[in-house]
Amino acid sequence: MAGTRKKSVALMFSGGVDSTVAAIRLVEEFDQVHLLTFANGYGHYGFGRTRRRVCELNERYPGRFVHFEASIRDLFERVCLSTIVEDYRRFGSAFMWCMGCKLAMHARSVVYCRENGIGHMSDGSAADSDEMVEQMLLSVSMIHWLYADYDIEYIVPVYGIGRDEKRAQLRREGYFMGIPLLDRYLGIQPSCIPGELYYLPYILFNKAPGHDEETVARYISEKRVVVDAVVRELGTGSGG
Repeated sequence: MAGTRKKSVALMFSGGVDSTVAAIRLVEEFDQVHLLTFANGYGHYGFGRTRRRVCELNERYPGRFVHFEASIRDLFERVCLSTIVEDYRRFGSAFMWCMGCKLAMHARSVVYCRENGIGHMSDGSAADSDEMVEQMLLSVSMIHWLYADYDIEYIVPVYGIGRDEKRAQLRREGYFMGIPLLDRYLGIQPSCIPGELYYLPYILFNKAPGHDEETVARYISEKRVVVDAVVRELGTGSGG
């Protein structure tokens, strides 16, 4: 019911299936949803696809969405790329590109929420995509703690919803679904060349990369120092 809605929530938004269904779920609970779209500046392209999806949402829910786009190139360089060679030697996996990118996005999201007085943050993380390092339950839990340190509630509205159910909802409601290829839909969200190369064996042969939880946890914990420094410099305070 409208009377029980909360005021505002921010959502990391690409326009893909997961973040679009998350946006639809959130607009039922919140008066306004801030859609945050970030570009890392390195082989990351196709943001017109996100804008097209935002237009679809605005047509269905006029006045309920705010779209914010920003480059996080400098943050990505600071969190990830400046030490990526050394980190690869230490952690032994290229997962750092995707996890480092997502941590830079979360750092910028914390700043956005604090600047705009938003107490809830969300993304399209999903259990059915947990082959991706940033969507492992461990990673999602550690991101939850990150936001909690800044008094922001982190919610993942589609984490337990199956892939078929999410796709069926978007088809039923008439959203653009792009071009089906294997188990994916192309052309509905931005692409990242390095990320797609990393996950190519999974995309083509269903061979998921192995991500050791202890190694991922150590990487995230170490990068929290950089994330907190970024928030202090760009925002209005530091984490606990």
